[in-house]
Amino acid sequence: MALKYRLFNPNYTICHRGAMGGLAATIKAWGDNLPEGIQAQYDAETITIDWDETLTEQEALEKILAASFKLTEDKLIDLPGQFIGEDSPDLRLVIHEALCLTFLQHNKMRPGEKTPRISPWQPVDQEDTEPITYRAINSYAHQKAQGTGLLDKAKEGEIGKFPFTATLPQSVIPGAMTGKKALQAMAEDAILLLYLMVGSVIFLLRPTTYRGKSDKKAREKAQACIVIPNVTNLKDFVDSLEILTATSKNIERFNSTYLGRIVGGAEEAALTFLSNIQADDIANSSGVSGCQVIAMGKVAWDKNQINRSLSIQLRNSYPEMTVFRAAKKYLGQSKWITAANGKRFAIPNSPVPELIAANLASERHWCAYFSDLISKKKDFQQMLFRQGGLHAMAKAVKDEDDQAIIQAFHKAWEMTMGQIGDRSREKNLDFSRLVEVKREKIRNEILRAKTASGLATWFLQFCTDATKGASLLPIRNEADRIRAFIFNARNFERFQNLLLFALLSYANDETNRNNNSEGDKN
Repeated sequence: MALKYRLFNPNYTICHRGAMGGLAATIKAWGDNLPEGIQAQYDAETITIDWDETLTEQEALEKILAASFKLTEDKLIDLPGQFIGEDSPDLRLVIHEALCLTFLQHNKMRPGEKTPRISPWQPVDQEDTEPITYRAINSYAHQKAQGTGLLDKAKEGEIGKFPFTATLPQSVIPGAMTGKKALQAMAEDAILLLYLMVGSVIFLLRPTTYRGKSDKKAREKAQACIVIPNVTNLKDFVDSLEILTATSKNIERFNSTYLGRIVGGAEEAALTFLSNIQADDIANSSGVSGCQVIAMGKVAWDKNQINRSLSIQLRNSYPEMTVFRAAKKYLGQSKWITAANGKRFAIPNSPVPELIAANLASERHWCAYFSDLISKKKDFQQMLFRQGGLHAMAKAVKDEDDQAIIQAFHKAWEMTMGQIGDRSREKNLDFSRLVEVKREKIRNEILRAKTASGLATWFLQFCTDATKGASLLPIRNEADRIRAFIFNARNFERFQNLLLFALLSYANDETNRNNNSEGDKN
């Protein structure tokens, strides 16, 4: 018997296509060292696996699984199809942790040592803190197709053959629920779905931003997410995946390190993956048309395990994807913090990339709910340290209405600071303190506006004060556009968020230089 899979099988879901990507990548990783007696090949749309007549179906599958799902000497999960090299121990560690939270969350699916091991990899700034530890495992479900019945001895019929149908446990499809009967599939499809773990990209979640009061508690309990690519070309996908995980300083990637796999939300994880695999220097075609992201976390009706708490399908691109890329590049690097007990854990450096991603995925304006990030004075002051990154985001905005508002505010604020500078020199006052007070006053005035007309009146007065009654150049150049936008009641929340964003994203040349140097370091 041979296994043959067609990418565009009408019965296949995104999980099957993602699994085909994982299986094709595994075959590519084997190279010339295929399992003994096994022949495997793939092209853009099909995968074929055959074996010698001397092998039974189950014997062949045992050899295939042994070559596909391995463990390192440190008892970390090793998936050859993910192309993780020995020079990326931190990436292997975070993937091990994430897989143990998702596909392999039950101890029986990954039996191992009870005492945590000290990781062979530690952060470079590890001083006077507890070392990073992990749970070493002795085996895991995919190595023996555990729970599927694929390798169970036949009670009747020909020995060594696959059963007609197989069971799909949560280790194969995370979050799959067992109803009156277990979830089942044809044997060949169950074999394919074992490779969903290889074709998916896993992230650890540390949610921080607002996405609605109704799901606030649920977000706080989210722990990990699975990004399943919608593969459309196997060869392109595998080539992109291999290049993406290769160590190269010339390729800008966001998720190729431990900290790169720590994100604020599931949408951020998905857009991070899409941004990486679609990068110009990865491949001419990524072989992906979008993805589905599944967040796993605690839910009210089940306190014993983590379940699907969110599932979203995302397109290949969004109108302001460049804004997200800028946010991710300059504000998306996660960081290590030390708890009171000395233990280290990683959290996102800023909530902005999470917010932008959640907005884009929900078809909202990219700046929606930005006011919630800075409604408190301490949060506003903290956000000022992200000024350079926010300025890079402002430069990436493509919408002409947004550009007009941001540029007009920046020019008015620049002229206002010029007036403050004159005053500080004349009266020998602290310029920085005067700017701080004025900036806080502006924030409060914008937040207190309750109507579109009230906010528009404030904005025009602010611009008039900045020019001492003269016409502001950006407003003069875009007079009709700005007037139509600010007096449209439907744009009120968008206008308010844009003004707050503009207040924080103004940066002078020195800030820009610092921002660029920080981006190079990240």
